Amino acid sequence: MRIAIVALLATIVVTPAWAQTGPSFDCSKASTAIEKTICGRPELARADRAMAGAYGALAAKLTGAAKDHLMKDQAHWIASRDKACTGGAEEIARCLGQRYAARLENLQAFGQETYPFISGQTLFKEGKVGKVGYAIDAAWPRFDGTTADFSAFNRHLADLARKAGDEAIPDRHAGADASFEQTWTYDQYFTLQRPSADAVAVAIRFYGYTGGAHGMSGTTAYLVDLRSGRAVPPSAVFARGDGWLKVLVPLVHDDLKKQFDAGKPGFEDAITPDKLAKLLHEADHYYYRRDKLELIFDAYVVGPYVSGPFTVDIPYATLKPLLAAEGPLGSLR
Repeated sequence: MRIAIVALLATIVVTPAWAQTGPSFDCSKASTAIEKTICGRPELARADRAMAGAYGALAAKLTGAAKDHLMKDQAHWIASRDKACTGGAEEIARCLGQRYAARLENLQAFGQETYPFISGQTLFKEGKVGKVGYAIDAAWPRFDGTTADFSAFNRHLADLARKAGDEAIPDRHAGADASFEQTWTYDQYFTLQRPSADAVAVAIRFYGYTGGAHGMSGTTAYLVDLRSGRAVPPSAVFARGDGWLKVLVPLVHDDLKKQFDAGKPGFEDAITPDKLAKLLHEADHYYYRRDKLELIFDAYVVGPYVSGPFTVDIPYATLKPLLAAEGPLGSLR
């Protein structure tokens, strides 16, 4: 198994001259639909080269169990890419674009601080019930490290993905009663950030369509404390009391109001101080990036579907005085 993995990963090491402008492999030897699509689109060639470079740089820094873990995870990523990115040229290109962007972000996060031992898990299902076909392509992270017991959080993420996937499979009545041929889908991927040595931020991004006028998309974010193995709420990140809310509520209100006034329709009654205070207690809006906090509000939370998600960025320079010294971001103080 180790020999097979090494042989596979050797194909993405950037060494030849063509890699300076093309992808990480020789396009004259491209044989699969994925390789030909990458070679035929400059943006995908750049993405492949960037991902391979990030992987190679990280692999060169690691040794022992950490390096073995990374190699196995990369082999799994390549296999899942090849399995999922099928169909016509445009379908393959869209699939590759999303996967490469997420993988590059995750590899960069792996290289910051101590290697976190996180692997990608995947669920693929396809089929048809009556007139309704279905396609499920879901990925989520699993924490494999030994700094804490991550089993409960890992089960939570796996259960959510499987439940969401099951909801995209029509029962026999829905399939038989459908008035026309259609395809239900559930797509999910994840990105990671490393805001501090003690924490990993996770963003689970999803899109599902189960009939109707349009599908539903969204993001669920977590901050995982590597010392406890648990996802923590904002109240565990910020100092005790409501001082952090007194700062965040007006900041978020003013930012969202500017977005409304700039022509992105929103719900004025959703950003009153009391409603924002309640909303900001919900952990799934907080994506703690390396350089800032990104607050994410899905469609319908503070605006209509047509507006899509709203985001508010807050630099850590603003948040530092509010952070709990003993919390997972305490080192940023």
